[in-house]
Amino acid sequence: MVLRSDVERKTVSGRDEYEKLPQDAYSPRLTARVYAAIIDKARRAVAAGHSAIVDAVFATPQERAALAASAEILGVSFHGLFLEADLDRRIARLAKRSRDASDADAVVARRQERYDLGALNWTQIDASGAPEETLARVRRAITQ
Repeated sequence: MVLRSDVERKTVSGRDEYEKLPQDAYSPRLTARVYAAIIDKARRAVAAGHSAIVDAVFATPQERAALAASAEILGVSFHGLFLEADLDRRIARLAKRSRDASDADAVVARRQERYDLGALNWTQIDASGAPEETLARVRRAITQ
């Protein structure tokens, strides 16, 4: 099961997943609700015996810790992976998107460059190449 923060944000705000949200939809309060919702959905999926992939920025140590703690409470393995690519590559990829639930664009990508990630104790994955290369790196990271 793949849980995406951008889809959940639209659900929490009562909007269609492809409808662009206004900037106030990205307030810290709504972001906290979105992260709580996707972590709860992941916890329920895992408790039912399924795997869960949570796709979100997880820009703060608190967001990352909450997800890891949920897995720990359930007694299941957890692999925190932080995919990275340079700004130009991310902007180029964003420009190619169409009919995507994400509202991310070049402005968002540039803003993310200024995030203070704090201590990043997740495995950092080079995602600058082809999707197959990133997948191979992810597989290596979770089987070590």
